[in-house]
Amino acid sequence: MGAEEGEPKKRGGKSGGKSAERGKKKDAEKKRDHVLTRAVVIPSARLSWRKFNALKELEKKYRELRRRHPDLPSHYVYTAAQDAATRVKSFMALKREGKAKTEKPEIRRISIWLDDRLWKPEGYTAIRVSTHRGRITIPLWPTKQFWKHLNGGWRLKSQPRLKLDEKRRAVYVYFVFEKVVEERPAKGIIAVDLNENNVAVKAGGRVYILETGIRNITVGYHSRREVMQSLKGNRYTSRALKRNELNKKSDIRRKAANFVVREAERLGAAIAVENLPKEAPKNMISRVDDPVLRDRIYKAGFRSMLRKIIRKARERGIPVVKVNPRRTSSTCPRCGGGLARGSAPRLLRCPHCGREWGRDVAAVINIERRALEEGRVPPGPMPDDPMPEVAWLPMGAWARRKSLGAISQELSAMTA
Repeated sequence: MGAEEGEPKKRGGKSGGKSAERGKKKDAEKKRDHVLTRAVVIPSARLSWRKFNALKELEKKYRELRRRHPDLPSHYVYTAAQDAATRVKSFMALKREGKAKTEKPEIRRISIWLDDRLWKPEGYTAIRVSTHRGRITIPLWPTKQFWKHLNGGWRLKSQPRLKLDEKRRAVYVYFVFEKVVEERPAKGIIAVDLNENNVAVKAGGRVYILETGIRNITVGYHSRREVMQSLKGNRYTSRALKRNELNKKSDIRRKAANFVVREAERLGAAIAVENLPKEAPKNMISRVDDPVLRDRIYKAGFRSMLRKIIRKARERGIPVVKVNPRRTSSTCPRCGGGLARGSAPRLLRCPHCGREWGRDVAAVINIERRALEEGRVPPGPMPDDPMPEVAWLPMGAWARRKSLGAISQELSAMTA
């Protein structure tokens, strides 16, 4: 029998049922996507006149800024206040330490702070920024570091900064990434001693002296700087020399920090370092009269190397143990007595037990012992080797991204 008039024709039982199910799923998804927001007002306790007047002045200042700049998005007032508060806080910290050069904070470099209402990303190659003339699109050239952080599990925070470059007519966007890294349990410990021209590393029963060559860089650029200072009109050259010196040293420290952290990750060990104070260079040169030696010690960058090691270790979840640096390189690891000068430079002799120690070897053994005594790593045997095997590694050997085991095998094959 045919369908009666006025009755709609059915297309097909199965297809109609599937479309109805899909429609229900879409409606359910739409319902789940609804985000509810509620504003709840909570009164405060009765404030003192000092607190109330401070808030009243803040409101007055905000209204004044809004009246002065009516076309500017209001969130720029918030971010400007954050910028000012950060600058004042930093200035007060410097003033307490006696490092402030002025009585009041001065603004020399200006940057524009953005919050989540003032900017919006357009993919990864552009951002849209709110201005008094409306929203403008700023195309970006993402760098290698940007992609590395973006693809490495880092989360992009919502408050970048803009800095204008009038010469290039461009903008530098300072993005902030954050990442939660869990600290791994350590199976052992690697002791690290930082020196002017090398980094001493004790892994297991061997001590490796990593040559850095920073002393030669400091002395070489010191001589060039003396020549440049004797000439007139050399400001550009002096700045170029300083920039080149800093870049070379920073590259060496970064490579040394990566090498130490990779080795600790390979062995599943924690890193033990000296807890150097902020005034470590000044304390070291306080009793040195030679101006060249004072310049070398001050520019060795011990704390800079320490910061790089700690930063790289935290990125990979490797524990870092800081020990007391007092007399680590002048205490006998065997009997605990004071070491005296030996028969060669950087060779010390204990007058109590008669044992001779290299200054760097004694330092890493004492650092390892103090780290084990703190109990932050699983308890293990105290270092009691009569004299650990020492390997001197030139920079060309350790800076090629090889492990200590591979380097030791190469050196053994060369000496065999």
